[in-house]
Amino acid sequence: MHEETPLRQLIAERIDAAEPSALSPEAAALLHETLPEPAPEEEGRAGPVYLRSITAAGWRGVGPEATLDLPHGPGLTVVTGSNGTGKSSLAEAAEIALTGFNARWDGSNGGKPRAAPWRKGWRNLHEATAPQVAVSLTLDDAAEPVMVRRTWYGGEVEEASTTVVREDGTELKLDECVNASMLDVYRPFLPYSELGSMVDGTMSDLHRKISTFIGLGQLAEMDAKLAAQVKVCKETEARPGPLKTVAVEALEGLDDRRAVDAMRALGGRSPDIDAVRRLLDQDAVADQGDAARLRALVGLVGPDEAEVAGALARLREAIAAFEDVRHSNAEDARRLAALLEAAFEQRRRSGSPHCPVCGTEDRLDQAWAEATRAEIERLQAEAAEADAVRRALSGAKRAVHDLVQPVPDLLRGEESELAGLWRAWSLCRSLTDPAELTERVGHLAPRLGAACRQVGEDAARRLTDRDTVWRPVAVRLAEWVEAAEQAKDATGRRKSAEAARTWFRQLTDEFQTERMKRFERHAQDVWSKLCERSSVVLAGVKLGGPARQGKVLLNVSVDDLGAPAYSVMSQGELHSLALSLFIPRATHEASPFGFLVIDDPVQSMDTQKVEGLATVLSECARHRQVVVFTHDTRLEQAITHLGIEATVHRISREEQSHVTVERMRDPLQQAFGEVREVSLDPSLPQVVADRVIPAMCRAALEVACVETARRTLRDERGLRLSLAEFEKRVPVQARTREYVALALLGDPAGDVRAAVDRLHPGGGALIGELNSGAHGGLATVTDRKRLVARTERLAEAVLRFGRSTVGPQGGAR
Repeated sequence: MHEETPLRQLIAERIDAAEPSALSPEAAALLHETLPEPAPEEEGRAGPVYLRSITAAGWRGVGPEATLDLPHGPGLTVVTGSNGTGKSSLAEAAEIALTGFNARWDGSNGGKPRAAPWRKGWRNLHEATAPQVAVSLTLDDAAEPVMVRRTWYGGEVEEASTTVVREDGTELKLDECVNASMLDVYRPFLPYSELGSMVDGTMSDLHRKISTFIGLGQLAEMDAKLAAQVKVCKETEARPGPLKTVAVEALEGLDDRRAVDAMRALGGRSPDIDAVRRLLDQDAVADQGDAARLRALVGLVGPDEAEVAGALARLREAIAAFEDVRHSNAEDARRLAALLEAAFEQRRRSGSPHCPVCGTEDRLDQAWAEATRAEIERLQAEAAEADAVRRALSGAKRAVHDLVQPVPDLLRGEESELAGLWRAWSLCRSLTDPAELTERVGHLAPRLGAACRQVGEDAARRLTDRDTVWRPVAVRLAEWVEAAEQAKDATGRRKSAEAARTWFRQLTDEFQTERMKRFERHAQDVWSKLCERSSVVLAGVKLGGPARQGKVLLNVSVDDLGAPAYSVMSQGELHSLALSLFIPRATHEASPFGFLVIDDPVQSMDTQKVEGLATVLSECARHRQVVVFTHDTRLEQAITHLGIEATVHRISREEQSHVTVERMRDPLQQAFGEVREVSLDPSLPQVVADRVIPAMCRAALEVACVETARRTLRDERGLRLSLAEFEKRVPVQARTREYVALALLGDPAGDVRAAVDRLHPGGGALIGELNSGAHGGLATVTDRKRLVARTERLAEAVLRFGRSTVGPQGGAR
């Protein structure tokens, strides 16, 4: 089966190729009728969508505006910082800017929606301006970015508007940049809340999304049509039973020859439909003439006076409300509010209190801002109120019109009082003036209702006089005959539909198995890297069950023994499983999104899984822009240890929710940059410099030694040490001599002095000076600049030694 072949064509070919013994002609015809519509040709983008920046202000943990700039195109970006610094706020800002919702509140993937007090925590407590979030996107490999901005105008998280603007000011619609259905199927966001809930409870939603992106999404639509056919047939088959019971009850004790014949026809396991039909046809001959008209008049119903009264009351209230606001102009209020908002925004952007139009100084001060905001809110409320009143009036008038029915066919052409009243009633539907409509309807409705009741009562008396007993029974019998004939036809259709659905489910299983192979391999590959040393094995990922209510089946084993996935997995393994299902979907080749945003995937993972996570993220970053937010420093350590190229940003949060984002440099460059900055500070007292500068130089040298040790240390098999093993070999609290010995000799107890001098003449003496100075034993740092330069040359020699020993490796950040 080739994914390039349209699904409709594949199914049609299989239907035509099926043997009659496996698929009857009736079932095959039904399957052809329910084939999915041809998929519309999608206008594919020239290239993927990438993130250029994420901005938030007044949103969750971010007070004043903060922006995270991101490298364009594929690559790994790690955003680190302590808990509460605003990392998740920025991650969720990107999500809600593009999708309009957030999984944390909406309870997606089986989670329960948050309680109301929690949902109100989306607005930052320290920022008074309107909250907003934004993402800058690159579309179709174009250089010009597009800014998607979501701004809140109300107190609820849903009360927000989205604008999309190109760099040149051109406005776009959001669906011109991102496809909502694609965001649902290939969703590139994985918040921490979903790591724990993705595999909990039902997985039917994940089944639907996987089915869609592997090209089988229309199977659910077709299965639903077949299921609906079966349901309708079963309902039709069930109708005659209750109707037969009612008819038999009406016939019992009836002293009429026709009743005896009807009971005989209805008796037994298989009632004689034809016999009852003949009985009714014979009886109908005597029923010609006035009886049919009399029955129609009995069933004639005029307007429901209670409904009319209620509708008129609402219309009168709407008229009164409209009179109160008819002189207000909602459009003028809305335009004035927009002008004031523009002025308010101009002040906020420029930061100047001076009027940009007349130049008056301090005209746009804080008092002006507060008054303007209040006026904007008043004008918006006034416009909204006027619009609501007009809509209410229109709705009330329409509700009254809907109660007015045309003249029944039975009365057309008559000159009776009832026909005249109904014609006058039907003309009310053309009245547009609310007051006139209220008066006419209020006048005619009770008269028409009374006339209908009187005519119906007269007709009923005449029918009763004509045939008091048999006629209701005949009606019951006629209803049963019609239902029984329909049920007979429905039985054959149901059997064909059930057979078609059984065959189709087998075909669905075959298609799913075939197309799931690549997804399954990718998920298993991610799992194997994340849980390399785990006894739990992800042996397979399958789609199971019908297309409408399917599940994702996880074949898990522990020490080669099958087991339920959730009962044998630790929390870290459950998170790894969620990543194993998320990454193949989000990185599918059909996804238009070139980025992934993952929030806090490291929690609950041991060090080995963190190292596996770093490997997985690195592989994803070859073809995707991967942005990972974490407070756990182990991910950054694993990336450094494995020599993975990554951009690292550090987030910090100060008073009043002031969030800052700083791009981190290479650790060695950063260390020497800091020591150079300190050494060049003329205000630094000499007594402080004598101890601080040697200590900082020593720390920078240790960074170079640790980096070299990562390259040179090997285990007994000649493979790179894991991060956990490396940390055992290179303790955090080691002395400088031990760091140098590990870097140059692989043994913390080796002869450091000789090794350093061979590598860099005078290096041993320099290390002694740094140790002595850091402990206050150095007399005076007379040449600060020279001491830093000597240390930097020694560090470079140590790094060159590592590179020459094991060859170049990635790791620049």
